[in-house]
Amino acid sequence: MIILAHISPPAIIHQLRNFDVPLMVLISGMAFGLSFKQEAYSNYLWKRIKRLLFPVWIFLTGYFATVALLDLNIETLSARKMIRSYLLIDGIGYVWIIKVFLLVALVSPLIYRIHKTTSSNKIYFSYIALAFVGYEMARLLSQELFNTESGKIIEAISHYLIPYSLVFAIGLRLPSLQRNEIFWSASLCFILFVSLALFLFIQTGGFVPTQTHKYPPTLYYFSYALGIALVAWTLSGTVQHLLDKVATLKAITLFIAQNSIWIYLWHIPFVKIATGPFPVKYLLVLTSACILTWVQVWIVNNWAAKIPKDTSSQRNIKILFTG
Repeated sequence: MIILAHISPPAIIHQLRNFDVPLMVLISGMAFGLSFKQEAYSNYLWKRIKRLLFPVWIFLTGYFATVALLDLNIETLSARKMIRSYLLIDGIGYVWIIKVFLLVALVSPLIYRIHKTTSSNKIYFSYIALAFVGYEMARLLSQELFNTESGKIIEAISHYLIPYSLVFAIGLRLPSLQRNEIFWSASLCFILFVSLALFLFIQTGGFVPTQTHKYPPTLYYFSYALGIALVAWTLSGTVQHLLDKVATLKAITLFIAQNSIWIYLWHIPFVKIATGPFPVKYLLVLTSACILTWVQVWIVNNWAAKIPKDTSSQRNIKILFTG
């Protein structure tokens, strides 16, 4: 769905799929809750940097070198654009999502501790709701403060760290919720979304897409995204049943899930060069990125990772170029 957004689909499709980034963060919280093991914070953070930041830097270096050496017209390179790309600010675009995951990773152990020490769902979600309201109020009241260059840098951190960390916190607790609790949570999200949509409709005279409230994200954007994501979670058992029945579909799904970062990275050049009608362009970009990632993973697993003799180097190569 994130790749789909970059193909410029029709407006209705663009709106329907606009829950993808919060869904990724929600899933990240669920996975973290299942796999986290206590360790030194420095070790934990180093692992996250290796898994998230270094692959992006490797890709960007190869991307910039290729564009410069072949003089490709898909990108106008400048020192400013390259630096801002490496810093995950904007640059070539598309890499800001990695910044979100890195920021959330910084505070994930702390959120996990709060999750484990707060047994009551009502109290836990009350904390999250109050924090969301507090964030929204602070965002509205501080808009003028972030018009300067330094203010925009602060906003690029605070206005993504806080709300997406709250989505991560929801993901931590989600697997333990009863179906009726998920239903009521989704209903509250949709009520909030419809209320805000009506308010904006009265102000503007038309429906305001949640995409316009994504940078930085607002409560309007999250209310829709979380509502859809929670409904999707209630349907996940049906999807799992289908995947268990169709082995090929399950294998493809697992491959995409396990190698999502490199599929995402490889889609960037393809989305810049692909042409044609929207459905054709989408299939071309997605398929090309998946195939190239499959080739990369095959080379790593069958050749590159076997060159070093020590297991630590082998593991690091796999961390950087797969997963």
